[in-house]
Amino acid sequence: MAVCASDVPCGKYTQEVFKNAGVTVHPVSEETSVSSVVTKVTLGEADAGVVYTTDVKAAGDKAAGVVIPADQNVTADYPIVALKDAPNKDGANAFISYVLSSAGQKVLKSFGFLPAGK
Repeated sequence: MAVCASDVPCGKYTQEVFKNAGVTVHPVSEETSVSSVVTKVTLGEADAGVVYTTDVKAAGDKAAGVVIPADQNVTADYPIVALKDAPNKDGANAFISYVLSSAGQKVLKSFGFLPAGK
């Protein structure tokens, strides 16, 4: 199994999932990024890896995901804000409005993201 190193966010989340599941895992590879974990799996250098749903989707038919039970899983949050002194405040606010709109949420969902606020 390949996982992200514990000093990067995906590694921290993975360690939480293992703790929630009550399992001890001895990975064959600890990578510095999610994309490296996906690469190890898709090249056959690891039998499995723990990555975000978005990365499984991005891998297309080269990888298949398995859902982690909700009571063991960890969800990554991605806040969105406009900078207080943004040079283009109107553009920043328009972008945020789009991301939070039904159209923006549909785009994000197509890449595997959960709806805003979930």
